[in-house]
Amino acid sequence: MKRITNQLERGVEQVAVVYQPYLNRALIFLVVVLTVSVFLYCAFLLEAVANAAAKTTAERNTEALTEQLSSLENQYLALTQSLTPERAKALGLVTPTEVASVYAHGESGSLSFGQIK
Repeated sequence: MKRITNQLERGVEQVAVVYQPYLNRALIFLVVVLTVSVFLYCAFLLEAVANAAAKTTAERNTEALTEQLSSLENQYLALTQSLTPERAKALGLVTPTEVASVYAHGESGSLSFGQIK
């Protein structure tokens, strides 16, 4: 048993002597790789947090715009329901004497102008 242990120790010493010049380089390389990995991880983590904050801000803006749009639609409906023919005459609007229509002809996209009397 002692003989096998001595052979293993000599083998380890030989390997250590052969690879000793490369150990410092390997250690430096691993430290650099670890440092770059930690830096990139932090950068991606911060980017994810920034995107989550931007999404929250966009959702809040969307909710505010939806509320404004709803308010404007309610105002529009209230104003259109209050417009009657009698009120239109009181505002000075008159009935048109001629009606003009524009017609689109199929897929060609040409337009024609016609008057209805």
